[in-house]
Amino acid sequence: MASSKNNAGNKNPLFNQCYVQYNKPMNRIILFFFCCLILLLDGNPLFSEEPYCKNLGFEMGNFTNWTGQTWLYSVDVKSINTSKVTGIVNRRQTIMKDTTAYDEKTGDRLKIIPSGYKYCARLGDAITDSDTNPRCWNQSLRYSMTVDSANSLLIMKFACVLQYADDHSEDMEPRFQLTLFDENNDTLPDCANYDVFSSSTTVEGFESYTPLGETDPVQWRDWTTVGANLLPYIGKTITLEFKSNDCTGRYHYGYAYFLAQCHPMSIAVKYCAGDTAAILTAPEGFETYNWTNSTGATIYTDQILEVEDPAEGSVYSCTMTSATGCTVTLDATIVRYEIVADFTSYMLDCASNKVQFVNNTTTTNGALTYEWDFGDSIKSTDKNPQYTFSTSGMHTVGLTIANPPSECTKILIKDVESFSPPLVGIGGDSTYCPNLSVTLKAYGAYQYIWNTGSTADSITVSKPGGTYWMVGRSSTGCVSDTTFVTITEEPDWEFTANGITEICDNDTSVLEAFGAVSYLWNTGDTTSTISVSESGIYKITGANVRGCPKVLAFDVVVYPLPSAGFVASSTTVDTRHNLLTFNIESAAGVQYSWNMGDGSSETGSSISHTYNQVNSALDYTITLTATDQHNCTDSTSQTIDVIPFIPNVFTPNGDGINDTFMAGMETEVFDRNGLKLYKGTEGWNGDFNGRALTPDTYFYLITYTDKNGILKSVKGFITLTR
Repeated sequence: MASSKNNAGNKNPLFNQCYVQYNKPMNRIILFFFCCLILLLDGNPLFSEEPYCKNLGFEMGNFTNWTGQTWLYSVDVKSINTSKVTGIVNRRQTIMKDTTAYDEKTGDRLKIIPSGYKYCARLGDAITDSDTNPRCWNQSLRYSMTVDSANSLLIMKFACVLQYADDHSEDMEPRFQLTLFDENNDTLPDCANYDVFSSSTTVEGFESYTPLGETDPVQWRDWTTVGANLLPYIGKTITLEFKSNDCTGRYHYGYAYFLAQCHPMSIAVKYCAGDTAAILTAPEGFETYNWTNSTGATIYTDQILEVEDPAEGSVYSCTMTSATGCTVTLDATIVRYEIVADFTSYMLDCASNKVQFVNNTTTTNGALTYEWDFGDSIKSTDKNPQYTFSTSGMHTVGLTIANPPSECTKILIKDVESFSPPLVGIGGDSTYCPNLSVTLKAYGAYQYIWNTGSTADSITVSKPGGTYWMVGRSSTGCVSDTTFVTITEEPDWEFTANGITEICDNDTSVLEAFGAVSYLWNTGDTTSTISVSESGIYKITGANVRGCPKVLAFDVVVYPLPSAGFVASSTTVDTRHNLLTFNIESAAGVQYSWNMGDGSSETGSSISHTYNQVNSALDYTITLTATDQHNCTDSTSQTIDVIPFIPNVFTPNGDGINDTFMAGMETEVFDRNGLKLYKGTEGWNGDFNGRALTPDTYFYLITYTDKNGILKSVKGFITLTR
């Protein structure tokens, strides 16, 4: 029964094999990292390179194997026309490397490099201020390859940006072309060829955008994948050409981005040992896929078909149509592939470090290919390689077996031994730091014998002046020379520090260490000095030129500030009410000092103060400073406003007491009828026009300027008595 899956597990067979092997307990950690390396190198398009089409996708980050040509052509200004010049020219052929960049001429909607790739090429570019008028550039890139069964599927990815000019005929407009040529440089009659002008209306997939500062829109096409079937050209050399050009008038631009890949033109079948379903993967690069069974009935229309519990020998067909209308039909026969992976190895002698590998892998169907990884970036595709290791001892060797034409693979990892006496030795520092120790680690053999009696691969030494030796052996009885090492102790060195460890809440302390060549605080700082403002243990580790460490610590205590918040009996004062009290809840060990704002001071937690100069001030600022036993201080201030005192009775009887009303203030006095009796600042004496008024109630309007410079007025009444 057939079923569809957009993501039938992980499509990378190497991942599936790694997963199976990883879930076995043996060598789990080693296997995990080895499999990750295999996937990065072989399963990721960011790093893969087609072995039959070297640098077709610009995997090398350059134009190796590509040929560039550049020329000028204008129908308006024929004097600038040139012949084709071969070579790579700045701005005409450019390797794009920024995988995060977008093309601004498309409103930052076109990603310059398609997802999953490191590089692509750009043909041409937009007009800049440095360009002359007319411009009219033409540029191309060509790649030639001999077609065989391994590269008969050509995948081409491209995106183009073409500026549109409504006053140009079609053959004058910016243009992009993709063309296949035969050995005679004649165009192959292949539907993969692509030719588009900026005004082409018959080609789907283009979008329009007018860049900022430009009046002419651009027609741009997002990344498009086209597959070309090269099976009819096996044994022949074909040439792939990408070409872009500006308009042939004067000053409209056209450019494109592209890359390419090659693959076998076949359906990949994964039906391996243990699988309950066969996964059939058609070649990428086509717009539509149509799968049929042996009766010709359509059963699925996506690139990957999964067939549950298939019958061996059953045949499925897939008809594929590319974006340019190309169609091709491929068949796939389902056969189970069972790989039994196995290899053995043996050292050739006790001196050369050479190992012979014997491959015993078998399969039920198809052929086998091999890739050996010897753990030092060296690989081999031989069935039974002989390899000389660069180091002696144990090595992790991986064998990846592929089983074409299926996608079945298997990975086998084993520890392999080699031996070379000159490569057996002792590693580790022969000098150790005071009061510490040094670890001596042997390398290059299967087993070790130390003069201490230890047979481990390492020993710990903490006594100076001793000489230690070691002999290495292989598992087959090979013996190395004796290796000696003498241990000495590094001289002691001075490491000091200073800093204040008791501070108040609003202060900082500078902690500093001396005598080391490198520093590391437990705060993460790597300077010799840090500033701290919080309680805690601050440790500094210093190291001398040999890396010997010493540690010093500061126990920093931050004391809270004493409270200085106080309460005043009033927020105002006048000539009549000029005695105020101030209080704060007293705390043990805290001293309180008051600045009363009139030049005097007080001490204590509860005070009384009389202001005698009320008429000469607009306000008084009272500041309380609290100081505790740790000499930590805090202060708080309040402002007491000075306001005028206005009596409600005055007696202008000439006895020298209360004879005038509001002397020194701008005052107006009125009788009950609104007649103004007085205006001035000298104070009203109870007269009007030189005549003493009878006792009665009179009304006043007093104006004055407050401490903020704001003019204020007070209305009320005063009783005159005699």
